Amino acid sequence: MRNVRKLFFTTIALTITSFLMKTVAVWFNVFLTGVVGSVGIGIFQLILTVYAMSKTLAYGGMNLAATRLCIDDFDHFRYSMKRLLACAGLLGSGAMLLLFVLSEKISMYWIMTEKASLSLRVLSISLPFVSLSAALNGYMTAARKMGRYSLIQLAEQIVKIAFTMIFVNKCQRNDPELIIALVCLAITISEIASFSFALIPYLTDVFKLKAKREGRNGFMRRMLRLAVPDALGSYIRSALNTVEHLLIPRGIRSSGASTEKAFADYGVVQGMALPILLYPSSILGVVSGLLVPEIAECKMKNNRIQVNYIINRVLQIAILFSIITMGIMLGFSKELSLSVYHGTEAAYFIRLIAPLIPIMYLDMTTDGMLKGLDKQLDIMKINIIDSVLCVILVWILVPKIAVDGYIITIYAAEIINFLLSFHKLSKEAQLSFQIIKDLIKPIFCVAVSVLITKWIVSMVDPGIVLTVSLSLVICLVLLIISGSVSKEDSHWFQNLFRK
Repeated sequence: MRNVRKLFFTTIALTITSFLMKTVAVWFNVFLTGVVGSVGIGIFQLILTVYAMSKTLAYGGMNLAATRLCIDDFDHFRYSMKRLLACAGLLGSGAMLLLFVLSEKISMYWIMTEKASLSLRVLSISLPFVSLSAALNGYMTAARKMGRYSLIQLAEQIVKIAFTMIFVNKCQRNDPELIIALVCLAITISEIASFSFALIPYLTDVFKLKAKREGRNGFMRRMLRLAVPDALGSYIRSALNTVEHLLIPRGIRSSGASTEKAFADYGVVQGMALPILLYPSSILGVVSGLLVPEIAECKMKNNRIQVNYIINRVLQIAILFSIITMGIMLGFSKELSLSVYHGTEAAYFIRLIAPLIPIMYLDMTTDGMLKGLDKQLDIMKINIIDSVLCVILVWILVPKIAVDGYIITIYAAEIINFLLSFHKLSKEAQLSFQIIKDLIKPIFCVAVSVLITKWIVSMVDPGIVLTVSLSLVICLVLLIISGSVSKEDSHWFQNLFRK
């Protein structure tokens, strides 16, 4: 119980930080949409897609390798990290040169506009720092210093927004190309700052703890065993994901829409609706990150009971949380769109994708647990299947039914990915699931709470924050009354606070 308590309180602390980062990210999207419009945000999202692929090249599996090697060789972490950082620097530099050289061709032939090449060149400068940060973040995860890691991420977001505001306020608002390039410059500065923030405490740890000069034998072999499967899977999936997203505006245009309409539709889904839908997932994202070292340690000690206990508890929480989130998104999509974007153009897509939230959130949690069980090779295979399916469906459906084809693609890919991941997890752990308690009762309670809240709000409009809060309170009461939250769950929760 002590380890679970530690995991619980760490999750609470990191969730607060993660919510702050998500809030900042959503606000940033809102601000940028207001400056460059839905067409500009569509172009910016495509630039970020290419940048994401470049970052994946720079990562090279360094994060996971650093986490696992530092867990296995913590007495020798200095030896391991010195070599990992050297590898990370080489990977990042190679990715930087590749993106810088190819930026003009990518802009013209992939993104379908000349306005992206300058932004890609600016972003390429950040890639060595991105790679080095990945290795340092892996060390912090292994050392159970995720609080520090989250604070660094929050500081990175603050730096990005601060420089964005400074740059945008000093340039002409009628030049979207320049604005996007300046935003990319702010992203580059924030990545350099993030690396600096991570390096200083790491060097402090190095000087504090006198690690042995020599590490365990076979460092390179063990590093490659961890990094290569993760990197290959990430490379293939990132390449396929990039192809998928670049095909979407092309497909929408092929369906008969103009280029501006294609960028605008893509921008609304990718830059406006999905950030809202994924906003609450910060909680499960924190849990998934913490589960990797926690489950890995239990597995290393051959503690199957503790592994099963953690997995089942987290799955129950994830199911309940995702159902509640789905209900809120379905019930208040219009209100959320109006509150965040001051318009209703994102409401349709929020409502359309919301039923998929339980699958999306559970898939995220399942992947975190499989990484902790050292099943990154299986995750790689599943992700490749998912990405290939996405490319095929986008290529076939989007030119025929435009943006609706992209929505169908999201549904099909997420469902198949989750089913494959969950099937693999069920082979590695003893899963317990009660359909009535864990699924039917929560759906009923959420539906009733949303209906009651909408009836109250129809008479008095308290604003979106109070509306969602009221719905959550009513839902919690109904969950307790219905027995979906049992006495055993309450006792387990109370034990977390006992000394």
